[in-house]
This record gives sequence, C-alpha cells and structure tokens, in this order.
Amino acid sequence: MFLIPYNRLSEEQKGIVRRISREQQNLFVEGPPGSGKTLISLYTLRDMVEEGTIRPLLLMYNHSLFGYLRTAMRELEISDNITIATKDKFFWNLATENGITHNGGSYEEKYDVLLSKLLGCNLRRSYDVTVVDEVQDLNPKEWLLVKRLSKRITSLGDFNQGIYETKLTKNEIVGQGLMERLTKIFRFHKNIAKIAALFSRTNDNLEAKVTKLSQTQPQIIQVDRAQEYPKIKEILNSLKNMRQRIGVISPDKDLLKDLSIYLSNQSVEFNYYPKNQDLREHDFTSTVPLLISSYSAKGLEFEHVILFGFNKSSSMVQKLQRENRLKDVIYVSITRTNANLYIIKTTDTISELSDINLFNNTTPTQVNDDWF
Repeated sequence: MFLIPYNRLSEEQKGIVRRISREQQNLFVEGPPGSGKTLISLYTLRDMVEEGTIRPLLLMYNHSLFGYLRTAMRELEISDNITIATKDKFFWNLATENGITHNGGSYEEKYDVLLSKLLGCNLRRSYDVTVVDEVQDLNPKEWLLVKRLSKRITSLGDFNQGIYETKLTKNEIVGQGLMERLTKIFRFHKNIAKIAALFSRTNDNLEAKVTKLSQTQPQIIQVDRAQEYPKIKEILNSLKNMRQRIGVISPDKDLLKDLSIYLSNQSVEFNYYPKNQDLREHDFTSTVPLLISSYSAKGLEFEHVILFGFNKSSSMVQKLQRENRLKDVIYVSITRTNANLYIIKTTDTISELSDINLFNNTTPTQVNDDWF
C-alpha cells in the first residue's frame, strides 16, 4: 500500500487522530520530519468524512504535495468529498470569485495585493474544517484568511522545516487553540537522523526521537565532476529491481534538467517535470525514479534519496547562502528518505556537505568508486 494502514500507526498517532476528530476547536500538531503529520491529516479527514456531512478543505504549499496527497486520498477513497488545493491557487481563485483584480507587478506583488483585498472582503465561513499541511509555509495574511473561512482549523507542521521566508510565527498558530506534539520519528533510522541533525535550526536531539532500528549508513560518494551523472545512473540501476520509490533531489533546477537529458540519452527510465504544476498529476505510488528540486520535495517521502548538485558554483546555492536558508534546504532534502541516502560529492560540493564528519574516527565518512 502507498499509505501505512491505520492499524499500524503508533498509539501516539492514533490518539491525536481521535482527538482531532473529537475536539471541536482549533488544533496545531507539531512534529519532526518522519513523525507522521501527513498521515494524521489524511486519517483525520477520512474519519471526518465518514462520520458526518461536513465540508472540509485541505490546503498545502506546493504542487508536488498536492499530487502526493491526492494520490493518498484516492487510496483512502475520500477524494470526491474534500476540497484540496495549493494555497496560492486557492486564494487566486477566491479573489477571482470576489471580483478582485490587481494592477500588475511581479507575481509576489500581485499575490500580496489580492490577499490584502481579500482581507477587506466580508468573507463567510465556508468550510466546516480546514486542514493545513506544512502550516509553517503560510504567510500571515494567508493564515488570517484561513481563520476567516474556517469554522475549525487543524494545522500540522514543523517550524524547523521552514524553507520559505513567510514571517508566520509558531506563536500565532499555537495561540489559536490546542496543541499536540508528536515525539517519535518512525519513517527513517538513526543514521539519517545523525546527518540531518547537523543542519537542524535547533539543537533538538533528533536521533533520540527515532524508533526505527537499522545499521544502514548514509553514503557520501566522492566522484570527479564528469562522473557525477554516470554515478547517479549506476545507483539507479542498482536500485531498479527493488521496485521502491526513489527521489533524485537537487536544489538546482538547471542541473536536474541536465541530468534528465543525460539519463534519457542513456535509456534510463525516470520521471521529470520541468513545470512544477505538472507534479499535481504525478502518481506518487510509482517506483520510477523522480527527479525533483529540494523545494518541490518538501513534504514527500521516498525509500531511497540521491542528493546531488549542492555546488559552490550554483547560483541557486549561492542565493540560498546569502539568504541564510541553505541549511534548511539541506535538512529538508536529507529527511525525505525512509531508508537509504546517497550524497554525491565532487570538488565543487559546498563545504557544508563535503566536510561532514558523521561517524567516529574509525568509520569512513566517504566512500570511493571502488568501494561502491
């Protein structure tokens, strides 16, 4: 199954699902990556739909998470009873319905004008409950609009995974109702937690929250720049027969495009969407490798993740460094895996990744081509 069955959830997770379904007030569910926040949102929606006639809304940030959640909702057979939308598209459509226009400018400027004008409208509470996944990615105006449109809000998120500069604070979310904390990580193992913790915004003990026992080590693979794509091809071929989900993640869309051309010429099967909105139609149950940007990978999960392209020469990486968001992007990228992590390293790789000393002095942190 694409989703973990309900009877395999932890008692902690089941307890929160029951409480969300029972409580008639706003609730914020906080938890680290891999703790099951998205699972909780889906099973909560299923219970709400099955127990009564309500009008629920499910909001998320990006197109890829829309496609991922829609795939999951189809498996739960609830997709026909819920309004599901990316937040930008939802508020743009709402502005159109209310006859709101803008006066030009950049996308961000036009969108901000529409939000401000919507806040000036007399909007009715159209939804019995709104579930917001990755709530830390909303900005304050969007959050105010969600509150106006919703009789009740269940928001789920982790402000340690905020890779967008939204200025929405955790206090603004917590102050609207009850709060629950997920304290355990079920999706990935301790060795992934060790490496992810190096890039965490907080000094939270990520490793102590992990329940999955595994001796699998993340692999940091040193190659010449010219051998980067052939090495990725080699890894993909080695994983092919396992028929599990694979994510090839990079912060640089140009490098993803170049890799897609190389793999195509090598007759390697993969999925790649130059336009982010096309991820809305992707089948996330597919075991064909998916080439995806770090931003679009946020909220997703794969059994295997290959990271590449965190290069000093990359304009995107340089931009992330200037904006002090690079560690956040690395953190999110690493925590997309359920099991195996491969980091491709070249002479151009940023020091944040190339200087990792994850294990003790007797365990190598780098493996060469012969070892692999």
